[in-house]
Amino acid sequence: MVEEARERETKFSDQIRDWRNTATDKFLGLFPRRTAEHLVNAQKEGLLAVRSLLDRGIEILDGDLKRVNDRPPRH
Repeated sequence: MVEEARERETKFSDQIRDWRNTATDKFLGLFPRRTAEHLVNAQKEGLLAVRSLLDRGIEILDGDLKRVNDRPPRH
């Protein structure tokens, strides 16, 4: 039963990925190759910027957790 659900999930994920790739290829096909490359790189840079913000947020939370664990216990 679990295996069957995992198989359906994988098939659905594959279908979504195929649809996304087809739509992306059609959209990028509207532009000259260099323009399409710039569009993809701009998207990648945007995601990398968000990742760096998330990484910094995680670092801050790790610091908060360390301070919580370092404080003396309450009685």
